[in-house]
Amino acid sequence: MMIKTQVCSAAIAAMLAISMVGGAGANEAGCVTSYDASKDYFPDKVEVKHGAGFSITYSGNTKHIRNDVSGETYVLYQCGTPAPADVATKAGSLQVGNWTKVASVPPQKIALDSAPASAIIEMLGVQSTVAASYKFFTVTSPCMQKQLAELPRVAQSFARKRGLARRVSYDVADAGAEWTFTTYGMSDPQSFALNPDGARDMLGKAEWIKFAAAFFNKEAEANKIFADIESRYTAARDKLTSRAKKNVGFARYNKMANGTVVSWTIDQPQAWIVQGMADAGLSAYSGATTAFNNIDAFYAATADWDVLIDGSIEPLSHGGATIPLWQNLRDGYKFGDGAKKLPYVAANAIYRSDLISSPQNATDYNEHLQIQVDALLEDFAKLASDSGATDTTWYRNLPLQVQVDWRSPNDCKN
Repeated sequence: MMIKTQVCSAAIAAMLAISMVGGAGANEAGCVTSYDASKDYFPDKVEVKHGAGFSITYSGNTKHIRNDVSGETYVLYQCGTPAPADVATKAGSLQVGNWTKVASVPPQKIALDSAPASAIIEMLGVQSTVAASYKFFTVTSPCMQKQLAELPRVAQSFARKRGLARRVSYDVADAGAEWTFTTYGMSDPQSFALNPDGARDMLGKAEWIKFAAAFFNKEAEANKIFADIESRYTAARDKLTSRAKKNVGFARYNKMANGTVVSWTIDQPQAWIVQGMADAGLSAYSGATTAFNNIDAFYAATADWDVLIDGSIEPLSHGGATIPLWQNLRDGYKFGDGAKKLPYVAANAIYRSDLISSPQNATDYNEHLQIQVDALLEDFAKLASDSGATDTTWYRNLPLQVQVDWRSPNDCKN
């Protein structure tokens, strides 16, 4: 099988391009030693133009970020200048959601519990700030795997509030880290959620590189990387949108640990998937999530699908789950002679987004795919144009038995 190199190559190319165009930008690379209340400390700024799900404003020595996905507000201030007073939600507060959190930027040491943040950190070239990760956090990036293996793992502290066990905080102090990038809002004043999966459109997803860059004063770099992604995306989209549409749907079989398949589900895709697939010449199913207890009813509901994207998991008898193979899908969907008339079966057009994975069950779907939407659009275009595409970056063809591209620290070349 062809080894997939586009993802890492694109990140490296972006960093090289930045070094050739204006260097690191005008924002401070570290703490300042004196404070001038009249100074604009962030001359390099980002602007959100698409349906990203966050907004950012600048004022003097502060940046105000509203994460509409997590429902949190982040106030960042230039390291070495006064911290904004009486802004942050108090640690230990019983407030549910709508927290305001404060941090100085740029940080010296952080912890990771966010796969898309890991990918962006590599693209921005600030891997040296990663000092720890959550103990169950996994990634597919070989070089990040190698780095994290040599760093401390942090746990989460829990407490009981009103009789319920509640996540309180990451134990970042144990690793000397200042805060954690995570993927959900939580009652931890030292955690910041990064949520490209909550964007409304494809380019909105890519704009989360601007969100992360604000924490490192890397706005100039983020603007350059995003502009390149946007340019490539729009150029490709303009060539693709005149295509006749193929129908694509999302489904899974639901299997118990003893191997019994109990039902089948058609899933509702996120808005950015529907929009991105439309740009590529695919008409994505966008109805409600629907469950079926009868396989014939499932076949009838998917009879006009040209492409099926599978989201099943294969449970293990001793607990946990693993990535399904083609034989698992044949059994799970009962793909016998009676299913051969289904367009997606006849065309060998059944895929999963786990082509790039790690042995620890991480997939690059949660990392680079979340940001590099120009490359993702290329994948969608191949699903739209080819019967049984096998040269995709993230989507694995199951009927043609394309093998998983397993990534390990040994694959780190940089």
